[in-house]
Amino acid sequence: MSVQESVTLDPDSLGQGESTFPVVARCLSQFRLEVDGQPVSHWRAGKARALFQYLLVNRGRLVPKDRLHEVLWPERDDHGSSSLKVAVHAVRRVLTEVQDGDGFTLLHQDRGYLLRTDGAWVDIEEFERAFEQGRAAWVAKDHDRAIMWFQRTADLYTGDFLAGETGDWITEQRQWMRGTALRALSALRTETLESEDWPAAMHWCRRTLDLDPCHEATYQTLMMMHGELGELGRVLSWYEVCRHRLRTDLGIEPSERTERLLAALMQGRSRMPLTSSRPR
Repeated sequence: MSVQESVTLDPDSLGQGESTFPVVARCLSQFRLEVDGQPVSHWRAGKARALFQYLLVNRGRLVPKDRLHEVLWPERDDHGSSSLKVAVHAVRRVLTEVQDGDGFTLLHQDRGYLLRTDGAWVDIEEFERAFEQGRAAWVAKDHDRAIMWFQRTADLYTGDFLAGETGDWITEQRQWMRGTALRALSALRTETLESEDWPAAMHWCRRTLDLDPCHEATYQTLMMMHGELGELGRVLSWYEVCRHRLRTDLGIEPSERTERLLAALMQGRSRMPLTSSRPR
């Protein structure tokens, strides 16, 4: 499967795209809420936007009020304050003003709130669905379909979750989604390596390093591929990049495996077997 072939997807099998929905929410890269293609930028209360984002991640699940207080006002102990009510009211006003029936519905149930996303397209929902579909297809040994879904997963990952925003829960969610994207990329890289499609494999390697610049196994893969092509200068260059990244970011040296691979390739010996990763 080449890079060009891998981007040709079957729309019917992958579900509806965002263009078919009037209300669209994006959390991968910078946060955006759009209605009929127009961005919603006015959130009134200071925490309204953050409240909506947290409920969006927990869509379809009842979130207790105490948990919302902990997330949005971690420095406070007074969970009985009116701050949450103000934020909820602001979210409801925004949704009422920008929607015409379909989209998001914020419900109060028992001692918490629940956000329904019927009629809206949410990128993180599609992202998680694509990966789970790919994993299920892989387990069922339908590898062609699995790769199609993992391609969809990679395409949806346009950037880190809520890029530029901070918060403990945001960091946790960001790491989880980045890890999911890396698992999908690993499956795509493995598939193209096994078919010896070097251009596609290099493409997925570069995507992997965009997310994890210290992913040593990816540097090993790049070194091996350039060795296969007889490009020893590129082998050495990728080794140097790997060593610099590991030293600078992690304070460690390349593994013995990387050192042995470099020596073997620079001496023109046949490549060492590379570890492959399957989706989990």
